[in-house]
Amino acid sequence: MKVVGLIVVVGLLLLAGCHAGSAQQTLLAEGPGVHITTDAFREAYLDYLLRTGQTDSPRLRRLFLEQMIREALVAYEARRQGLDRTLAYEEEARAVETKLLVEAYARRVLYDTVQIREAELAEAFVRLNTEVRARHLWAPTRAAAESLYAHLQAGASFEALAAEVFRDSVLARSGGDLGWFSFDEMDPAFEDVAFRLRPGEISPPVRTAYGYSIIQVTDRFTKPILTETEFAQKRPLLERYLRYRKQQAAREACARSLADSLQIHFHEATLRRLYDRIAGRVTQEMEGGAEDWLQAPLLSFGPATERVTWTVADFREQARLTSRAQREAAARSPEALQEFARGLVVRHVLAERARAAGLHRSPAFEQVRQEALDRWLYRYVRQQIEAGATVPEDTMRAFYEAHREDFRMPARRAVWEILVPTEAEARRIRALLASTSFEELARRYSRRPGAAATGGYLGFVAEAQLGTVGKAVFAAREGEVLGPLRIADGYVLLKVGAEQSERPMTFEEARPLIERQLRPYFARQRWREHLAMLAARYEDRITRYLSRLNTLQLSSPADA
Repeated sequence: MKVVGLIVVVGLLLLAGCHAGSAQQTLLAEGPGVHITTDAFREAYLDYLLRTGQTDSPRLRRLFLEQMIREALVAYEARRQGLDRTLAYEEEARAVETKLLVEAYARRVLYDTVQIREAELAEAFVRLNTEVRARHLWAPTRAAAESLYAHLQAGASFEALAAEVFRDSVLARSGGDLGWFSFDEMDPAFEDVAFRLRPGEISPPVRTAYGYSIIQVTDRFTKPILTETEFAQKRPLLERYLRYRKQQAAREACARSLADSLQIHFHEATLRRLYDRIAGRVTQEMEGGAEDWLQAPLLSFGPATERVTWTVADFREQARLTSRAQREAAARSPEALQEFARGLVVRHVLAERARAAGLHRSPAFEQVRQEALDRWLYRYVRQQIEAGATVPEDTMRAFYEAHREDFRMPARRAVWEILVPTEAEARRIRALLASTSFEELARRYSRRPGAAATGGYLGFVAEAQLGTVGKAVFAAREGEVLGPLRIADGYVLLKVGAEQSERPMTFEEARPLIERQLRPYFARQRWREHLAMLAARYEDRITRYLSRLNTLQLSSPADA
C-alpha cells in the first residue's frame, strides 16, 4: 500500500551506502557495463527474498545474478544508444536525486538510533508463520471512519456497512472480507493491529496508507511447531525488514513534525481551482490566461521572517518529480491534494538541507544514483520494446473463431451521473432538477473528472461495472433519476437511459479483448528476442565468480 502526501517522503528509495563505501569490493560478475559486487548482490537479493518470501538456495542465487547481469547489459546498451541524453532520462535523474537526497538526510539524522530488539525478532518470526483472516470497512477521513465505528457499536452489521462504503463489488458483497494474509502482505499499520486482535474483536479506526480502516479478525492459524533452526535461517531477513520498517516509521514521524513546524498555509481559492482543473470541472478558457493562472500563489511555508511562496507553476514542477500513481491518488479529493502538496513541501525542504550539507557529493551517493537510473533505464527499455509488439491479424481472427461463444456483449444501460461528497448536497441538487437539466447540473457540481465536458454521461454501462448500484440501475425505468446513492467516492445521482440487450460480439467489438488477452505473449516474445541479441553481443566478455556467489554470507555488518 502506498501513501499520498506527507508519506511521499516515506516510500523513497533506500540509500544503500553499506555497499558503496569501500574502494576495493569483491566482484561476482564483470564485463561491459557489468560490475556486480558481493555487497550490491546481497542488498538486492535480500530485498528480493523479503518481497517474494522465497527461500535462499544456490540455484536461486544463480538465477538472481543472471537477472542482475541482464539488467546491467540492458542499461549499458541503452546508454550506448543515447537514451541517457533524452528529456525523459533527465527528468528521471532529477526525481531520483531528490529522492536520494531525502533518504541520505534521513540516514544521517534518523537511522543511527534505530535498534532491533530480540523480542521484536521473535514476534516477527511468529507472524511469518501465522495467517490471519480479516475483514474491514474503509473510510477516506477519520470523521467518516468514526461514524462507521459508531454504527458498528450501535449494532449495524459489517455486511450492511460494507455494501455502502465499497465501490469494489467483491468487497461490497463479502462484507469487506480480505481473505487470508500473512506477514508483510498488508499496510504496516493494518498488519500491526490485525495480528494483535483476537478473532471476533473489532478495532477502532486505524490510519493506513489508503485512509482509515476498521478491522475485524475472523480467523487465525499459526504453524504449530517453530524451531530454532528455522528462526536462525530467517533471522537476517527479519532483522533487515524490521530495520527498514522502523526507518520508515522514523521518516514518517520526521515528515509530520517538519510539516507542522513549517506552518504551511494554503490559499484556499487557488487550491480549490487547482482541484477543479485536475478533476476536469473547469476548462482552460473559463480560468482565463494560462500564464496568470500558473503564477497564482498556492501555498506558503517557513519562518515568519523567511516565508516562501509556491505558485501553481512551482507546485507543478515539484509534482513532476513524483510517480504517476502518487499524482493520481492526489486527485481523489481536495483533502488528498492538500496532503500531497504538504508532502511535496516537506520533501523539498529535506532535499535542500541534504544538498546544503553536501550529501550529494559523496561517492556512495553517486553510485546509488547511478544504480537507480540504470534500473529505470531497464524498465524504460523493456516498456518501449514490449509496447512495440503487435498481435498478427490472422492470429486474432483464428482465436475469435475458436472462442466465438465466449465473446458476448452484456446488457447495458445508458447512465448519467452526478457525484458529490455529501448526501445533503446530493438532495439539494436533486431538488434543482425541477428547473434545470441533469446534464447542466452535472457540469456545475459533479466531482467526477471530465463531467464538465460530458454532462455526467458515462455511456452504456453493464451491471457489473456499476458495483453496488447496478441492480437498481437495471431495475429502473428509462428516464428515471435514482439517488442519492452511497458509493465509495461519496453520493451519486444517476439518470437511467435506454437499454441494449445482450448479444454476440462481432469480431471488431471483440478485437480489443482478444488483443489484450494475446498481446502479453507477443510482448514477452519481443523482449526475449532483445535479451538474446544482447547475450549474443556480450556474453563471451562477461566473467562470473560463482564460487564467491555460493559461499556468500547473507548477513552483513549493516544488518547487525
